[in-house]
Amino acid sequence: MKKIINRLKMLYAFTFATSKQKFYPQEVVLELTNACNLECIMCPHKKMKRKIGLLDSNLFKKIIDEISEHSELLYLHGTGESLIHPQLSKLCLYAHQKKLRTCLSTNGMLLTEELLSCGLDYLIIALDGGTAETYEKIRVGGNFNKLINNIKNILKVKSSTKICLQMIYMPENSHEVAAFKNLFTKEEQKKIFQFRFKPFSNTYAEKVVQKNLERPCFWPWNMMFVCCDGTVSLCCIDYEREICLGDLKEQSVFEIWNAPQLDTIRKHHQQKNRHQIELCSTCSIPEKYKFNLSFTLASAFLSAYQVKILTPIYERISSLKT
Repeated sequence: MKKIINRLKMLYAFTFATSKQKFYPQEVVLELTNACNLECIMCPHKKMKRKIGLLDSNLFKKIIDEISEHSELLYLHGTGESLIHPQLSKLCLYAHQKKLRTCLSTNGMLLTEELLSCGLDYLIIALDGGTAETYEKIRVGGNFNKLINNIKNILKVKSSTKICLQMIYMPENSHEVAAFKNLFTKEEQKKIFQFRFKPFSNTYAEKVVQKNLERPCFWPWNMMFVCCDGTVSLCCIDYEREICLGDLKEQSVFEIWNAPQLDTIRKHHQQKNRHQIELCSTCSIPEKYKFNLSFTLASAFLSAYQVKILTPIYERISSLKT
């Protein structure tokens, strides 16, 4: 019930542009590490100057203890490959035991069966090509055959974890959509919960001021991004942590999420002045993505986890309209 009440408070604050309503983030991203074992062409990781590190396990538990009764969905990845963190399975199990839904996105190079025994709800595996040639041009440093073998191995494991195979749809791989699915037998396909063809956004790569910024972004209300050193950045697009909202080693989630700094950012968005925030002025995600009235209304009746697993369906329907 507390989660539903928190969700309604968040939506009220977003819809009516009020700072009087205090609430927790509906979704929390905990970047377990910003280290990565690949150099993907669409990712800003190779440009990132933040110090490489691992999220402290005790800090992770402190955050989970605070948000578990209020937040609905926990992402166990950020600007890095979370399977590098040696305590990943234990941390995921801790969140699961605290009744938090969990989602992890991985490049799959380090994928093992252990990941399916820690209560993980939703596993996204990045497979950006139907052939080794295409995949390895996009996921530089990756091994296509190893990844396919890793995926086929975990599909043999009986688990409640929903598996989503994801292709970021780009000019480099758009011709391999059919080949992407045909890498797996019919029996294996039955064990894959979703094949997702995610629209590519170049917001990471392009520091270009956008025009006609009319739609407020939903993330400053519903999603907190925690960097692996415990600091809080504005969102996942802020990979360099240009805007630091606070430090969870010294502050609480609730304190940071309801502080004047974030309230000012929300006001800029609601008043259609987000061009005054340098980072937001170069971002087109609110216009291109899902932050419209129908999405907001759906968020009132569906949990963050339900919205997450329905997103690929929404994307397919949207692509048919364009």
